[in-house]
Amino acid sequence: MNSPYGAKPAVLRCSRCGTFVDWAEARAQVVCECKPRIELPPVLVRETADADRAMALELFDSDFGRSGLVAFGQVIELDAAPIVVAEMNGELAGALAYRLVDAGLHIVALATDPMWQRSGVGGYLIAEVELMARRLKIPRVVVSTTNDNLPSLYFYQRRGYHITEWVRDGVSKHARSTSLVGFGGIPIRDEVRLEKIIA
Repeated sequence: MNSPYGAKPAVLRCSRCGTFVDWAEARAQVVCECKPRIELPPVLVRETADADRAMALELFDSDFGRSGLVAFGQVIELDAAPIVVAEMNGELAGALAYRLVDAGLHIVALATDPMWQRSGVGGYLIAEVELMARRLKIPRVVVSTTNDNLPSLYFYQRRGYHITEWVRDGVSKHARSTSLVGFGGIPIRDEVRLEKIIA
């Protein structure tokens, strides 16, 4: 069913019971801070080593279902991108692929192992590339997602990213299918671009 540029496979976890949820069947919900906090192991973020690059690419493949992603009007292959990874308890918990472009540091893909979702892994990875941008004196970090990806839009906006452009049919024109269905059954059509200015 999934096209090379279509919906994600089942990689979400229910925040209440831990059950794995199909991407198309997922639902957004409002929750408060009433849930008890649990102690989590520390997160170690580092550049990927040759030994674990293949595992990072497998994580992207399981999260996105493909190695090429549509971003900023083109298909970008993840296997050519630099990657930073996050470890928890010695296991690969997440990965972030990026590239340097004229517009700034471009986050190409961010994936978290379902076992470690909602544990801060994504936030640590984002903080690492923002620090990298500051060190390199790159003025902005940019990212794009799809119109259906409400979790991603929530995640980035909570971290200070602003929507800069909504590209109508920016994803569907690259797809081999005209009936792509994403998060919560929302049709995938548009590319949503965001940026954060790094002071």
